[in-house]
Amino acid sequence: MPDDSHVSYRQVMVGRFPTGMTGLDELFEDLFQQGRGLAESLGLELLTRAKEHNYIPRSAEEDFAATLLHEYGKYWKQRQAGQKPGAGRKTWRGIPREQVLWFPMLDQVLCDGCDKCLDFYGNGVYAKRDSGTVHVAQPFDCVVGCDACARLCRHGAITFPPKSMLCSFDR
Repeated sequence: MPDDSHVSYRQVMVGRFPTGMTGLDELFEDLFQQGRGLAESLGLELLTRAKEHNYIPRSAEEDFAATLLHEYGKYWKQRQAGQKPGAGRKTWRGIPREQVLWFPMLDQVLCDGCDKCLDFYGNGVYAKRDSGTVHVAQPFDCVVGCDACARLCRHGAITFPPKSMLCSFDR
């Protein structure tokens, strides 16, 4: 396995779960420099190359491939627009936001689609799918330590990690 000490790290949502991955920025930049645009067939190559730096369970390969294709799509669009992906990434107390595991988890079974979380959060944490269900779209746009949307949810569909876990970031 290659040396991972000098590669990028980021969290991505694979299915419903945030997953830390290394080497994605380098992988995406390499593909972009090769002139590789967005194509459904790119998912398998992304998966294979991501495995060079990451453990990906065989049972989750389809979800990882879809996530990697989605993430590369965002990267590719930013690069096409002349932007530097990752520039201006958010931090919390100087720590990259993707390393602070504070975000909502939404139980699709308990959610009744009332949209109170959508109405409350204007910063894109939640979004509506074409099917009409709500999902956590941008977990790392959530304000660290805030759990107000969970208190608004009458069915308890939204949960957060215990606030005590934030103490591990105190210096």
